[in-house]
Amino acid sequence: MTKKLFLFVVALLLCVVPIEAKKQSGETLTYEIEGAGTGTQGTYLVKVWALTSDNKPSDDLLMKCAVHGVLFRGFANKELRQSQKPLAGSPMAEQQHVDFFTDFFADGGLYKSYATMVSGQREVVKIAKRKYKVGAVVTVNKEQLLKDLQAAGIIKGLNTGF
Repeated sequence: MTKKLFLFVVALLLCVVPIEAKKQSGETLTYEIEGAGTGTQGTYLVKVWALTSDNKPSDDLLMKCAVHGVLFRGFANKELRQSQKPLAGSPMAEQQHVDFFTDFFADGGLYKSYATMVSGQREVVKIAKRKYKVGAVVTVNKEQLLKDLQAAGIIKGLNTGF
């Protein structure tokens, strides 16, 4: 009887551990990103649509989505014939450097220093009961972001060779 109880407790712990790990690593960002025109030299102008239960989310969430999208998803806009690949090269870069990006995207993290909200550009669309799609235009300083991530060894620079 104790062997069955022991196996039950172990199985229960194995089910609980992944849930806790997910909570500690931060919220999952659910968003869409698209090009929003031409920004100043060294920047991207993107529109992000964050899916949230709050119809007035903080600017921080929208900036976090914009920087995350520029780094790991890239973006396009068919109407503007605009397309950019992800700065980090692939979504795998986030998993390869999870310690760095956990701190980078933490509340009040470094991501905020690379994004600026464009004032007067917020849209809210109710998509379900207590579910909203909130859109805003954000400027992302891709040049400084790229330099800093190369200096930290997260992204390889062009001068590193193959």
